[in-house]
Amino acid sequence: MFRPFALALGLCAGFAQLALAAPAFAASTTYYVDCSATTNGTGTQSAPLNSMPAANALALGAGDSVLFKRGTTCKGQLYARHSGTATAPVTYGSYGTGPAARIDANGNYAAVWLKNASYVTVQDLELTAPGDNTTARRGVWAQAVDSGDLTGVVLQRLNIHDVRGVLPSTTGGTISNGKYGGASGGIVVEALGSTTPSSFKDIRIRNNTIASVDRAGIYFWSNWCRRADLVGFWSSWCTAAWHPHTGAVVEDNTLSDIGGDGIAVKSSSNALVQRNTLAGFNERAGSPNAGMWTANSDYVTFQHNKASGGNTTRDGQAYDVDHSTNHVTFQYNVSHDNDGGFFLLCPYGADVPGNAKDFVIRYNLSVNDHARTFHVCSGGLVRGRIHNNTIQLPADSGHQIVLESATKDGALDVAFTNNLIRGAGSGSSAWTLNDSAFRIDHNLIHAAAVPPTATHTLTSAPLLAAPSTTSSDPADFKLLTGSPALGAGAAVAGDGGRDFFGTTPANPPSIGFHEGL
Repeated sequence: MFRPFALALGLCAGFAQLALAAPAFAASTTYYVDCSATTNGTGTQSAPLNSMPAANALALGAGDSVLFKRGTTCKGQLYARHSGTATAPVTYGSYGTGPAARIDANGNYAAVWLKNASYVTVQDLELTAPGDNTTARRGVWAQAVDSGDLTGVVLQRLNIHDVRGVLPSTTGGTISNGKYGGASGGIVVEALGSTTPSSFKDIRIRNNTIASVDRAGIYFWSNWCRRADLVGFWSSWCTAAWHPHTGAVVEDNTLSDIGGDGIAVKSSSNALVQRNTLAGFNERAGSPNAGMWTANSDYVTFQHNKASGGNTTRDGQAYDVDHSTNHVTFQYNVSHDNDGGFFLLCPYGADVPGNAKDFVIRYNLSVNDHARTFHVCSGGLVRGRIHNNTIQLPADSGHQIVLESATKDGALDVAFTNNLIRGAGSGSSAWTLNDSAFRIDHNLIHAAAVPPTATHTLTSAPLLAAPSTTSSDPADFKLLTGSPALGAGAAVAGDGGRDFFGTTPANPPSIGFHEGL
């Protein structure tokens, strides 16, 4: 017998069972932390957690946030170990009004320790890690340890200062202290392990302020770094096959008063370092350090950066293409007032390992960089191109435009083309360069030494807008109408398609970093 009422009841019961059996989609949760609160709450805004241990005990999931109250200080190390998803990252930041919440590492290795986690954003916090320069300290320590590739990590709008990590000047002067594995600095990105190749993929480090930190400002490292190109002295630190960090973007950061290196990108591939400002590096380290540089890396681009105040002649250059590198480009950067000079080329060793290959240095401006404009360490340079740079020499006596190391033991296969070099009147200059593979052609060199091997060299005044050793404003070094540098260069294949100011080069191009009016 057909019973419509009974059927309706059965259908309702069935739908109810389906509803009960359906998976629940957990809503994301925001947890609040106020370390000035006298009692520990449940994590709501009205009853916040009140300590770093309480915050670290949270079991976080995709989309969850941990927010620290602005204007307060939490002591201890924030341990960011939980992963989010591409559409719902785990986020750490500040809430309320006033200055960003402060995390004081209080004797721990880092203010924020992010380990083996993907899709994590750390933002809008003030971070500090006091110390005595004999123990590792970091503002942010991002670690991948036998984790595989980690992705989706964003470090942004952080105010990192007073990080007192290891410095060679306080540990006997050993140059490896405070760098390589276990490095100290404002932001340290590190991959370690022995069983699972690990790295950070597409990490974003942007819009941060990093001041008064030791040793480095921003530092990348991996012990997954052994390959045929590797220079010999890294062998003790590279304990696993090369598995680089990939796709890193380091942009729009402001760094100052850095104890050692400014931004060092190592064991990386396809990284982009752009629009960063560095003012003051190697302020405290008793060892060689440079402003922005890369080693054991491929396809790394540095562009639209500014580096100044290098406080040493043990390196001390604004920029550096170091050993075991392939296809590195430095373009559209500004360098000024560095004790060690404009550019270091440091491949190490005459054998194939260690060489710097296929690098490009183009459309940059160097003003009042001391000691040497370009310094070449021992080793070989392969298919290097240095073209269309504008260089205002300092008023120093005996300034080296290119200094070839006395221990140089490999060919310097470099095309030095379309560069504009302007002397400073009272200064004097020289070239210490004996390698015929370093080809100097179609340059303008005014009031400065011209090497005997140079060809097609112009020596008349370049007619620049307002050049001086005291201004690093690129506009002051533009070519004026009637400049002999206009259209006087040689065509360079693969020139990047634009000058410093965004103008497409003509054929033939101009000499220097400005194509002209």
